[in-house]
Amino acid sequence: MSTQRRSRFSALVPGSVAGQIALLIVPAIVVTHALATLAFFALREPWRPDAHPGVAATRLATVARLLDGAPPDERAAILANAGRMLPTLRIEPWNGTGGEGDNEAADHPVVRRLREGFGRTLTITDLPGGEGQSGIRIGVVTPEGAALSAHLPDDERPPIRPAPIVVALLFLAVTLSLLSLWATRALTAPLARLAAAAEAFGKHMDLVALPENGPKEVVAVSRALDRMRDRVRRLVDDRTQMLAAISHDLRTPITRLRLRAEFIEDDHARTMTLRDLDQMNGLVEAALSFVRDGQRGEGRANTLVDLASVVQTVCDGFADMGADVSVAETRHVLIQGRPDELQRALMNLVDNAVKYGGSAQVSMGLCARGVQVEICDAGPGIPESECDAMLQPFVRGDRARNLDTASGFGLGLSIVLAIVEAHEGRFTLGNRTPHGLCARIELPLAAARMAGKPADPTQAAMAPRAA
Repeated sequence: MSTQRRSRFSALVPGSVAGQIALLIVPAIVVTHALATLAFFALREPWRPDAHPGVAATRLATVARLLDGAPPDERAAILANAGRMLPTLRIEPWNGTGGEGDNEAADHPVVRRLREGFGRTLTITDLPGGEGQSGIRIGVVTPEGAALSAHLPDDERPPIRPAPIVVALLFLAVTLSLLSLWATRALTAPLARLAAAAEAFGKHMDLVALPENGPKEVVAVSRALDRMRDRVRRLVDDRTQMLAAISHDLRTPITRLRLRAEFIEDDHARTMTLRDLDQMNGLVEAALSFVRDGQRGEGRANTLVDLASVVQTVCDGFADMGADVSVAETRHVLIQGRPDELQRALMNLVDNAVKYGGSAQVSMGLCARGVQVEICDAGPGIPESECDAMLQPFVRGDRARNLDTASGFGLGLSIVLAIVEAHEGRFTLGNRTPHGLCARIELPLAAARMAGKPADPTQAAMAPRAA
């Protein structure tokens, strides 16, 4: 039964985003106007002013003031004219008999309005009303002795209090706001899931499930994105297979050319030929490594890695080869990743620092993301406007792009960026003062990454340090 009810409810909901927004907004506007109209009719004044008790009391007070200030011989004419001008009040002369003074009528709301409108003391007498007539009939005697009788409409409604109106409006505002928030969240939830799936695929090539429900526009985008993901994955796989095949096929002719070069009698020509072959082989290997690392370790499991041990291993390897590499500080923290890829990234950065700056100073510390590793040198640095461009593949610091003098192929920093992003980290370049370049790698801690939360540097601060 619940499934049938949900299907019936889904059938009533429009399939497009525009229809669902209209379904959200139109009922809210209709309900608001209906409640406002209901409040208007409930609290409005009567359409006929003569039937309003307050208006009738004010008019009767005006007539009483005229009679009180007029000479006695003119009061009969004033009463007659007032009776014709105000027929609903039924104003008539009164001889002061036929009722009891200041009893039930004294506390009536309309009588209090009459006294307030007159401004002075009045003697009010409750007179018997006519049959079939609503309201009250009173006799009025002014301080100067003018007497008259009149009929006033009865005001049985209590005075309007602002508190219920304010509470009703607040309840209406809160109810509509909560309903709108719930409906808006239900409408945007498929879009949020779609954005998360696209972000995961864009960063890690992860195939997160795409939303299959929601507005038809979202479903159409999900299907288009799914097809696009398949095409991108096929493109990446084809690129990898093509470069792997090229690398494999080029190794054999390069090896044959190397053997033939050994028979060149001219020493200079033999040396230059062998150097060109080494560069060709290095370019093939670098391109293949870039493609392999550019896939960001897809399908490979992550393990807990002591980052300080990886840093120390890389630095010791360069120091053993005579390079000027020093470790200022390390911090034993655990991260989740692949040790061989992290080691490769650090080796590329230390190699660049030694090659272009003559030395490398490595240090570790805490940061907002988790832990950071800095590799600094004392070289010429890179212009600030070119730091981002240097992370692109096949971009080198030299402008000549001449393999005869270039010492690299412009893939080292791109490989580092791919590895760091695969570990959900951040890689940046910055110049030092007065000169030199500083490469920074920021990685999340293992506990924070597994929990899916931002890193807490205070936990890592408890780890021991090793120089």
